[in-house]
Amino acid sequence: MNDPLSCNRVGPVHEPSFFSNLWLLIWPAQPLPEQSRTTAQKRLIFAAALAVSCFVVIGAKAFHLATTSKNTDTEVYVRLTGADRGTIHDRNGRVLAQTIPVMTLHADPNQILDPFEVANKLSALLPDKTSGEILTALSRKTRYVELDRKITPRRHAAILSLGLPGIFITPSNLRTYPNGKEAAHILGQVNRDGRGIAGVEKSMEDKLAAGYKISLSIDLGVQAVVRRALAKQIKTFEARGGTGLVTKIKTGEIIAITSLPDYDPNRYAAAKTEALFNQATKGVFEMGSIFKVLNTAIALEVGSASLNSTYDVTRPLRVGNFPIRDYHPHDRFLNLSEVLVFSSNIGSARIAEDIGPNIQRSYMDKLGLLVRPSLELTETAQPLYPARWGRLSSYTISFGHGISVSPIHVAGAVSAAAGTGEFIAPTLLKRRPDELFERVRIFSDETTRKVRSMMRLAVSHEDGTANLAKAPGYLVGAKTGTAEKIKNKRYDKTANLVSVVAAFPINDPEYLVFVMVDEPKPQEHSYGYATAGWVAAPVIAEIVTRIAPILNVHPVDINQPEIRQTLEPDLRIGEKGAIRASY
Repeated sequence: MNDPLSCNRVGPVHEPSFFSNLWLLIWPAQPLPEQSRTTAQKRLIFAAALAVSCFVVIGAKAFHLATTSKNTDTEVYVRLTGADRGTIHDRNGRVLAQTIPVMTLHADPNQILDPFEVANKLSALLPDKTSGEILTALSRKTRYVELDRKITPRRHAAILSLGLPGIFITPSNLRTYPNGKEAAHILGQVNRDGRGIAGVEKSMEDKLAAGYKISLSIDLGVQAVVRRALAKQIKTFEARGGTGLVTKIKTGEIIAITSLPDYDPNRYAAAKTEALFNQATKGVFEMGSIFKVLNTAIALEVGSASLNSTYDVTRPLRVGNFPIRDYHPHDRFLNLSEVLVFSSNIGSARIAEDIGPNIQRSYMDKLGLLVRPSLELTETAQPLYPARWGRLSSYTISFGHGISVSPIHVAGAVSAAAGTGEFIAPTLLKRRPDELFERVRIFSDETTRKVRSMMRLAVSHEDGTANLAKAPGYLVGAKTGTAEKIKNKRYDKTANLVSVVAAFPINDPEYLVFVMVDEPKPQEHSYGYATAGWVAAPVIAEIVTRIAPILNVHPVDINQPEIRQTLEPDLRIGEKGAIRASY
């Protein structure tokens, strides 16, 4: 009971906390004399650490306020994702699209004291905006208003010197297209978050976002030639628009592709709706007589026709109440070559009759004309063709009516019929010299040789429909197509779609050129005509003449034996007897 230690057993025992021990270590209540110096040193270190911490916190907060507004969503709009987005190049390494660092000017209207003062001062430094436009922007019920995305260093300094509350300049990134309108539809566009929304920017988003460089098959020099030649003819014939392309026949690479009207991808928001539509890959059209090239090749390949076959074209061919007529009637039978060179609809229908609908359809399928093209774009078109491919359909399809395809479809199919005989799906990516890719044999070398010779005659013969596609020094073979457009479910005789497809050098085709002009108007210099021979064929001649040196294709002497031997030696055209296709 009188245990002197019993007081130690009364109540719970409390151990000192970590922080209590730390505080007593730095700041003891009554430090021993021999510990006074050590204690003072600890106090000084603690005070210094506390002061540095405060400065760090305050500095970080100040930096945050200086670079962003109070809106936590600001970064979503200002900083484009994908600062390291991959560049897009043409086949020769020239930059077509790249991301560059820029400074973005933006405002938080809630922090602006006098909007009128801010609008007046900024308008003097922003040449593209008036004070009224800036004032309207600052009146929006939002915490973020972008005023300019491309602030130069000099303008940056000038704006900062104004010291305007609520005005911020933030580092950002901008996707730019150095060549403006060239290849705009192919390159496409990115949105404000830096993600692709059209063209290659969209179709190859994953690779570009990961920083990969994309090398397209496009040649910027050839692209410029095609676009300018097409634009000039559209203006001359007061047309609505058009499209042009060049492909490398033996690899399927697209060297140039343009659709007019077009737009500047650097000013995407200002583009008109019709300019955004890519006619070359997304539009489908009835191509008219260009399909006679395919019809002739199929007939030769399956053996339903030969160079000696003849066809009665002296009167319209009627199928029920539907008459098939020729633009230029003939009063005699035409042979196979003449049907193509003179572009006879009646003759083509009779050739199709011998082929048969089922075989014709199967070849159209093999040539990729019944499916969406496997191109590296999302903007591609599904062809339109009859659900029931009967006798009448086979007739009209033989001369390009009743089936609607895109220019890309035409390029792939004609490259097979007039080139190597192999179908190679067109591509927008540059192929390596040793690259293996799919080739499907459709036509024999004998068939393509005969087709090429006929296409050459369509240019070289005085009665050929593609005379104006002739390019001196270069062997061009071509086929024209003039088709009436469908409006209000009826063919409109006043609205034509004219096109020409050509290959050169025709003795050993390397390149295919396609030109289409939408609704050209007759002109005095064309004697009131607005057909493919007058409108599109001259564009072929200009393009070939200008791009041949770029593509390292040299002029040739058409009288050289080795050139003649590559073409069918004797084709009977007209009543003058046999002539040489190389003439």
